[in-house]
Amino acid sequence: MVNNRSRNIAIALFLIPGCLVYAFLVLSPVIQGMALSGFRWISLDKRVFVGFDNYFSVFRDGIFWKSFRISIIFMIVTTAIQVTVGFALGYFLYLQLRGYRLFKVIFFSPVVLNTVAVGFIWSYIYSPAFGLLKPLMEAVNLGKFYLPPLAHPSTALISVVIAHVWNSLGVQIVLFNAGFMNMPQDVIEMASLEGVSGFKMIRHMIIPLSWEIVKTVVVLQVIGSLRVFDLVFVMTGGGPNHATELLPLNMFVNAFENFNFGNGSVVAVVIFALCMFFTVALRKMMQREVIQQ
Repeated sequence: MVNNRSRNIAIALFLIPGCLVYAFLVLSPVIQGMALSGFRWISLDKRVFVGFDNYFSVFRDGIFWKSFRISIIFMIVTTAIQVTVGFALGYFLYLQLRGYRLFKVIFFSPVVLNTVAVGFIWSYIYSPAFGLLKPLMEAVNLGKFYLPPLAHPSTALISVVIAHVWNSLGVQIVLFNAGFMNMPQDVIEMASLEGVSGFKMIRHMIIPLSWEIVKTVVVLQVIGSLRVFDLVFVMTGGGPNHATELLPLNMFVNAFENFNFGNGSVVAVVIFALCMFFTVALRKMMQREVIQQ
């Protein structure tokens, strides 16, 4: 009894510092953001409590709903691309073909670049005056089809998607590769001896054995795509005509350009609610029996 009590005290002493840091860095900002969403600023040092008026104001704003729709599209497209391509390239690295270490470095190199720098790099690539895209299209006789990608609402979002995928795909590749390396190799070898290969191997062996890492990558990618800000801010600033204004950028505009911190806090609460909703929903939808390794 005394030993159990001492052990519980020791566990609590180890947990308390981490819990305090988590509460200060995570829970406190979330609670403060929710509290700020109920106030309206008359001046920088004066505010009044308005209850849910800020929520009604934001939900009546057409630009907010456009940002909401664009964020969902951005989330779906980037998640689909990064999960499928990341899975394929992670499996390629898992096979350890000749030169796989070099490819691992190449795939992960964009991740270590500063996101702001990535935004400038891709802005220059798309630039009609200085970029590489226009000369490349002219070199293959497609110059007449060239349109400045960031200047047209129909192409701006997909251009940002390409830049974002290039910048962050390496993380998904490394995660998938790590998951594949942790699979029981004797089971894979036994399946190979039984004649299982190609897509049958991937469908019936690789995916079930690595399902937990697949679920983790999907959840992390969804949450990450809902929080993208700096890349879009550098490349387009949300334009043209709000075509790339994701919810984090809409929050920034409300809070720091329009000086409406209440509305900005409402958008922040919506982003938090979306992250929580998709996390719980995806974990529930992707729940399945885990194959014991």
